[in-house]
Amino acid sequence: MTNTYENIEFESEGATLRGRLHKSATPEATLIVMAHGFSATAHMSINAFAGHLAAAGHHVFAYDHRNFGTSDGEPRFAVDQWCQIRGYSDAITHILNVAGVTTDRIVVWGESMGGATVQFVAAFDSRVTGVIAHTPGCGEQYVEPAADLSDFAAMKAYWEEGDLSDEPAATVAVRFADLPTSEAPVILNFDAARDYAQTYGERAESLWSNDVDIIVRKAPELSVPVAAAQLTVPTLFIVASDDEVAPASPAVARECFDSIAAAKVWENIDGGHFGLLYEDSDLFHKVIDVDLAFLGEHL
Repeated sequence: MTNTYENIEFESEGATLRGRLHKSATPEATLIVMAHGFSATAHMSINAFAGHLAAAGHHVFAYDHRNFGTSDGEPRFAVDQWCQIRGYSDAITHILNVAGVTTDRIVVWGESMGGATVQFVAAFDSRVTGVIAHTPGCGEQYVEPAADLSDFAAMKAYWEEGDLSDEPAATVAVRFADLPTSEAPVILNFDAARDYAQTYGERAESLWSNDVDIIVRKAPELSVPVAAAQLTVPTLFIVASDDEVAPASPAVARECFDSIAAAKVWENIDGGHFGLLYEDSDLFHKVIDVDLAFLGEHL
């Protein structure tokens, strides 16, 4: 693992986002752009993944989504997936203009909801040449994409032209885990979610909140099955067979994976939704090895 990095900031949708760039000694090395899932922060496991991937010789940029962690943006602790999708593309643009990074191999890496988000990024942004999705949130039910691709066309058009400064259709207050931080509904009401939140969310410097607002936009529905069916770049799915999170259904992930028309790798793991996020655990190192083998073979 390497702890050598530059603190980088870039603009996305009117806010300054921040992260760590581990720069390879080889300018043409693969660039991996990675961010956290749902309401986490980069300090919660993602920076650790980045350090290990960078030690193998890749450029790696790990950052906090808008409204979270070290990044700016209001309202704080508000999950806006459309902003997060745009954020990945803005991060790619910025890093490709950093001295010493001259690559055309660009991998987007995400976990949980981020494992869904990177599929949208790769489907929309033609610069992306690979996808790594850990425990991807592909949905609770598989929805067959439209035969005429109208659903995908609507999503891509909004990614290109939608005004994210518009007032959202709704804001939904929730708690991530069953911790006594408010009276809002709990979205992940099981022990493993609470344990991860207490271990990593509540540790020093995480800048995490259990109380989160979900932004709902007047926009086309973000459907992972629709995006997955349009992926044309090498893709890795690491899926927990015992995943407790309903929107991360392994069965739905499998249907999305099967629809991908590109080189692809499926890795099945145990440990539930959060097991692979425990830094320096055997499972953490196993999935890093899987990531690196995928990158070595396909990128």
